[in-house]
Amino acid sequence: MSLDRVQFVTPLPPLPTGIGQYSRDLLHALGGAWPLDIVPEAGSRADLVADSMLVRPFRRGVPSIFQIGNSGFHRVAYRHALHEAGVLVLHDVLLHHGRAGELIRAGGGAAYPRAMRRRYGAVGVRAVTDILAGRPVDDIGAFPLSEDYIERALVTIVHSEYARGLVHRVVPDANVVVVPMGIPLPALVDQTVARTAVGLPESAFIVASITHVNPYKRLPIVLRAMRRLIAHEPDAVLVVAGSVSPGIDLKRQVALLNLDRNVRLLGYVSDDQARLVARAADVCINLRYPSAGETSASLLRLLGAGRPVLATGDPSMAEYPRDAVLPVPVDRFEDEMVADLLLLLARDRELRMDAGAAARSFIEQKHNLAVAIDGYRAVVQAAFGITLPDVHPIALDEPEPAVAPAALSSQPFTFVDSRLADALAGLRLAGHDATIQAVAHAATQLHLDRLMANRNGRTSDEPGVADS
Repeated sequence: MSLDRVQFVTPLPPLPTGIGQYSRDLLHALGGAWPLDIVPEAGSRADLVADSMLVRPFRRGVPSIFQIGNSGFHRVAYRHALHEAGVLVLHDVLLHHGRAGELIRAGGGAAYPRAMRRRYGAVGVRAVTDILAGRPVDDIGAFPLSEDYIERALVTIVHSEYARGLVHRVVPDANVVVVPMGIPLPALVDQTVARTAVGLPESAFIVASITHVNPYKRLPIVLRAMRRLIAHEPDAVLVVAGSVSPGIDLKRQVALLNLDRNVRLLGYVSDDQARLVARAADVCINLRYPSAGETSASLLRLLGAGRPVLATGDPSMAEYPRDAVLPVPVDRFEDEMVADLLLLLARDRELRMDAGAAARSFIEQKHNLAVAIDGYRAVVQAAFGITLPDVHPIALDEPEPAVAPAALSSQPFTFVDSRLADALAGLRLAGHDATIQAVAHAATQLHLDRLMANRNGRTSDEPGVADS
């Protein structure tokens, strides 16, 4: 049949969501070979897609692929995936938080309780009452609020067998297909070169946490484990690279544990800088609990960088190689387990190298972009009867990151830094991340952050929010 166009609804950078980065990488690999109309979520940079792809507002009745997750960055998808029978790419089976926010925003205070009553009955209403009153809910996973989307979709794509099982638990007859989360393979920058670029000591044992820091990422556990580790490895360094949620004072936690000499808090870093930090590290940590079983793009990128990773040992970890991902159970011995595993890796370089090689091989074989693109082609054919062209060759590797000595700042971005960085990126300075960060921090030093915060009615340490 003649080629039809397919709508691809997604967030894109600079929105601070891994789904935007995932979609950007997928679209770059396609290189304009597919007839896609890109429907970007508000706050996305539409110029990140290939020239041959059209950027359009959403149109009803057009075959659509919806990228959707549990956040406020999916307003177009939340609104239209309820009414259009399309392909649902479900990055989080639990959509409760994002869906609740959208219901309240779009339908007023009654819409959220009404949706919970319709789907879960009286127990759902009790959960809403507790949530709105600020009381903890024992099992928020019992109220995923994703069922409406799964039931409406022609096909639901997930990225793991574990997630497929979760979907079937909430919608038993759902049509679910596993498509691996394809990621581009990071360049294998020499470790010494990477350490020089990010200003880290050449001979130290370096542990890296490269992710957005929120209460689920268990950084207090990691800090306490580092305190145990440095009793045996006094020069060990923990690098924390990522934005930090409001209310989390990492500097204070570090100071209270007397770890100022052993911990580097980098705050927000660009993609290039994150890759350099991963290559500079000896081992990475990617703890998260509780988890909805989502596939962690940040974990896959660390494995792709050829680094062993300590990760929370929940059931979803069964799909990762045990010689590359070291599971850490969530129990009262968690601090000790993390410290013991780090000490084992610090003292056995051969073990680190073997684990890193296994990590890289796993991504090359199981989560490469070619496999992911073939999965999308098969789903689009089955759902819409549209035959998309085969894409060969596919750009599987990321370009070598720009390496400049001591490119990273030790100060975290404020929300104004992020806004200014986005604006500078819009001027096509995206290839000069160090310049963007330097200019943004300089503006902060001039107190422009306070000025902008006051004008927007916000405090300067609040995170940026995409414009609606």
